[in-house]
Amino acid sequence: MQILSNYTKDVRSPKFKPGAYEWWYFDGIDSTGTYSFVIIFYEGNPFSTRYIQRLKNWNRSDDVYPEEHPAVSISIYKDQKTIYYSFTEFEKEDCEFDSDHPSLKVGRHRMHSVADENKISYQLTLNEQLPSGDEIRGSITYESPRPSDALLEEAQSFDEVGHLWNLVQPRADVAVDLLISARAESTRQIVFEGRGYHDHNMGNEPMRNEFNEWYWGRFHFEMGTLVYYVMDRKNEKQHQAWLLSPDNAELIATYPTVELQDEGWNPFGLRTARKLMLSNEKAHITIQQARVLDSGPFYQRFSSDSFINIPDKDIMQVAEGISEYIRPDRIYWRTFWPLVNMRIRYSNESPHWVQRSKRLYRWTW
Repeated sequence: MQILSNYTKDVRSPKFKPGAYEWWYFDGIDSTGTYSFVIIFYEGNPFSTRYIQRLKNWNRSDDVYPEEHPAVSISIYKDQKTIYYSFTEFEKEDCEFDSDHPSLKVGRHRMHSVADENKISYQLTLNEQLPSGDEIRGSITYESPRPSDALLEEAQSFDEVGHLWNLVQPRADVAVDLLISARAESTRQIVFEGRGYHDHNMGNEPMRNEFNEWYWGRFHFEMGTLVYYVMDRKNEKQHQAWLLSPDNAELIATYPTVELQDEGWNPFGLRTARKLMLSNEKAHITIQQARVLDSGPFYQRFSSDSFINIPDKDIMQVAEGISEYIRPDRIYWRTFWPLVNMRIRYSNESPHWVQRSKRLYRWTW
């Protein structure tokens, strides 16, 4: 895994091989902890059964391009319960990804950014209506100090293999103004301010070629933002955790010791740890993946609590954040594809019959 924090690299990247993927991830939690959201734009949707099937049948005479599988997923939560969910894969002709500037269009959704030497701003514009009658419209803005390009010492150049993780905005101020409605229901307006996070990931081979499993999470403490990952790669174990200053300007501390505890199974046979322990010589951090937001055959998302303890400085702080886990090899298990196809909508095909029903579709959330 190659890691950096560089706004200028938050653009569409060249993809060299079939199975390549790229995504732009945004999340946020309001200041009261009532609302949270995760929005991801993809080019080369790694969860697409159509993309995976084409890769399975691929030979040297065929073309399997990641840009033919753009997508967007939107998850909005209130009190840790999903109130809006969509995952739509679009046609290439309906999407635009900019290779020179952080900007993209996926269907009627858009991401655009502006920056100067000191500040970065992003605006997300959401606009869609689902076959179930659920609809979302509105905007989300991100503003933050611009991180130094040398913020993370592990920054490296990117080559044709492996996974790249760009922490573009470890910490940002977020303003949300959304309208969510459904057939025969009143419109719900969601307006709040809070803190958010934005990163950018890509790889030029299927994720399962790079790693077996991946834990990831982020928490905004008063003293700084914690970002961590634990990756079981094909040839080694890899993990790291950073505490970054609130202005994204300084690496305050690293936590090289990581321990996974309290492993358990979900209904789909996915085994995950519910507690992570991070530490260095001076501090201890406990992460409790306490509340499940999304759970499936190969992926889980949690609303988590994190506790940082620095005895020498008499510091004890608590933060709520979002954490995730993925087992990419299980994406290829055809046994789970009927469940995947209930959740992912393909814009050029008739929707799955479950997606037409408000009640049944919401059951898949």
